[in-house]
Parts: sequence; structure tokens; C-alpha cells
Amino acid sequence: MRRLLLLIMLSAYYITGFGQGASVDTYVAVTDHHDENTFAVIISNEHYKHEVEVPFALNDGAVFQRYLIKTLGVPEKNIKFVPDASLNDMNYNLKWLENVMNVKDGEARAIIYYSGHGMPDDESKKAYLLPIDGYSSEPTSGLSTESLYKRLGAMKSRQTLVFLDACFSGAKRDGGMMQSARAVAIKAKKDAVNGKMVIFSATEAGQTAYPLKDKEHGLFTYYILEGLQKSGGCITLGELSDRVTKQVNQAAVLENEKPQTPTINAGAGATDWRNWQFAPEAAKRYETMPRPQVNVGTPTTPATQQQPQNTQPAQPKQKRSFLRRDQQ
Repeated sequence: MRRLLLLIMLSAYYITGFGQGASVDTYVAVTDHHDENTFAVIISNEHYKHEVEVPFALNDGAVFQRYLIKTLGVPEKNIKFVPDASLNDMNYNLKWLENVMNVKDGEARAIIYYSGHGMPDDESKKAYLLPIDGYSSEPTSGLSTESLYKRLGAMKSRQTLVFLDACFSGAKRDGGMMQSARAVAIKAKKDAVNGKMVIFSATEAGQTAYPLKDKEHGLFTYYILEGLQKSGGCITLGELSDRVTKQVNQAAVLENEKPQTPTINAGAGATDWRNWQFAPEAAKRYETMPRPQVNVGTPTTPATQQQPQNTQPAQPKQKRSFLRRDQQ
């Protein structure tokens, strides 16, 4: 009897994939739930024209979208994934989200995810998201977080949740400084947040948002994905933020010997943000899928272009990026 019990436990551990160190990219919780009232914009800027690239930013966005669709049950048509976005691309897709929220008149949830460079304005200390055609020395070429939060705060959403895997100190993801930035990191001002909105950011002011190189993700994004993977999507924002903050703090020191502390900034209408639930129930199965591939240039939905291969845990693979452009 004891042997049978042990066999069942070991089998369950193997089936979940976690005993195999399953990749968050390919071993994904899959729900039967359909969330028709969540809409999302995902912007992943990796290949910059005038600045160094942001390693793994495209993979961040592609896998984040996969979790929205597969784990949270958000329909593919409700998501705009914009890889390597210009300023016009960013504004156009944010306008789409504003229009959707307004016609839904408070019934829908909005999710905005950004991975890429952030930058500070030396004079005003305001923070900006940098499009791929932007200049870190010219704030008008970026999208100010102050303007972004005003727009999002004015939407008629049930909840607005923003994830920013970027820092606003002038630092690159690898810890150096951007091309036009000062040698000393700048602490950008914290913008006001209104309405039923929560901003979950990768760092405190003046810190760098580091990558987790062996996982091919931003450190912050990786632990968000892992939290969704292991919970099957049934996790509150409070639980996720506690988990991610602790793990990022530890990993940043162990991997990079530098601090990185994720932060939460909540609007006046989001007093209950810790209880915001990602999915009403946990996904009941896991599937092994191919790694997502991104076609840069147009909004795409890589998470659903390829079907799952099987339902067994993913085997460890030699690390290589499917998302980087060929060397010229």
C-alpha cells in the first residue's frame, strides 16, 4: 500500500512537470474558462534603432500573451500583441483599448504589458517608455508614463492592470547605461495613478530591471509567468505581488549582486487591489507547447499559431533564442 501511494505521488509530481524543472515558456496551464471581458495590449520592444537591444523582450511578450490565452482564457481577438513597436504603434493600440473600455462601459478588465527600455528626462525627472524608433536623449520621442496613466485612468474599466518590465534610470537591461544616458542612474518621479488602476513595476526608482539569462526572460516577467503557471491562473494580485517581489529581490542579488525591488502603485479606486483575481478557478491540465515565435512588424498572435505537441512535461533543451534577428 505504501509503495502504491509513493508511486501515485511520484507520478503526479512527474505529470505536473515541475519535477522536471518545466519551462514556463512551453509547459503551460490550460483552462476551459473563457474570459470574454478582459482585453489586453502587449508591447515588447527588443530591437531598437538608436539604442542597444533589450534581451528577451520579444519572448517576454509572446509568452505573456500565451498565458493570457491559455491560462486565463482571454480570447485571441481580445489581445493586441505589438512586437518592436514605434510610438505610433503604441498610441494606436492604446487608443483601441480605450475605445473598447468605453463601449463596454465599466464591464471589462484591461491589461497592459510592456517590456523594453524606459528612460528618464534629465531635466523634469519624468519617466518615459521608449519606442524602437525613439532616442533616449529626446523625451518627446517616447511615451510619458504620466500621459499613459492619465489615459488609462480615464477609461471606463472594471479594473486596469499594468505590468512594466522596464526601469526608468537610464540603465540597460544588462546593467550598463543607455547610449545617451548619464553614467549615474537617475531617479524618475513617481506618477500619480487614478481610478481602478494598479501599476506593477519591475523596480524601485533608480534601479535596473535585470534579465534572467538562463530562462531567456526579464527577471520580473519570469516570476510573474511562473506564478501564473504554478497557480493555474487562480491567484490574486496580492498573492502574486508578494511572491514576485520576494523572488525578484532574492534572484537579483544572487544573480547580479544588485538590488531589484518590484513596486505597486494603486489608484484611489483600487483599494481592494490585493483581492483582484486573475482567473476564477485554476486550470485543470497542463500542456507542452512549442516555443512561441514572433514575426516582427505587425501585430501577431504567436501563442495560438502552433498547437500543443503533447501533454507530457517538457524536456530540458539547449538554450538558444528563436527571437533574435540574424547577425548582419
